[in-house]
Amino acid sequence: MDWGNAPMNNNQYKNDEYRANAAECERMARFTRNESEKRTWQDMAEAWLRMIKPAPQSAIADHFDAIGPQEAHQLPSRPEH
Repeated sequence: MDWGNAPMNNNQYKNDEYRANAAECERMARFTRNESEKRTWQDMAEAWLRMIKPAPQSAIADHFDAIGPQEAHQLPSRPEH
């Protein structure tokens, strides 16, 4: 989620760190040939992702209140997984 120059709180920084750690674990799982180690890396990635805290709804609403209606239409859409 890229909101341009929206200020980030500590949870957002932590969430980004957790996502980066999960991505690294997923990368390691892809390159590991040992099935037991692959599963361990995948489990670690899932654990990092479970640590992510959702943004409070008020923070999301505050962001959209702070940007103009034209800018809101220009926000990138979320990619489908």
